[in-house]
Amino acid sequence: MVQLEDELLTVAEAAELLKVTRHTIYRWIAEGRLPAVRYSPRVLRIRSEDLAGLSSDNSGARNDQPAQNWAERLTPFFGIMTKEEADEVFGAIMEAREQSKSDPH
Repeated sequence: MVQLEDELLTVAEAAELLKVTRHTIYRWIAEGRLPAVRYSPRVLRIRSEDLAGLSSDNSGARNDQPAQNWAERLTPFFGIMTKEEADEVFGAIMEAREQSKSDPH
């Protein structure tokens, strides 16, 4: 709960302090990594102590490490698609990636 003595920052102020973009701040709020207080549909504030906790915990970096292989990247979708479907999707992605490398535009 927000107290009267809490210092509240705008998204722009928080982004400037952490040296990230406003979009990153919005993404962290959406992911639940950064608590925020919404006063109206257009007014969003961040407690400075929540921001300080975020910067000391991970210095603005993401907590989760990037997946090392395609199977780890598709783990959230297990149960939604079979392994064969996942292999097919991965193959299509890799094929499109290779084609885009040779595309002159």
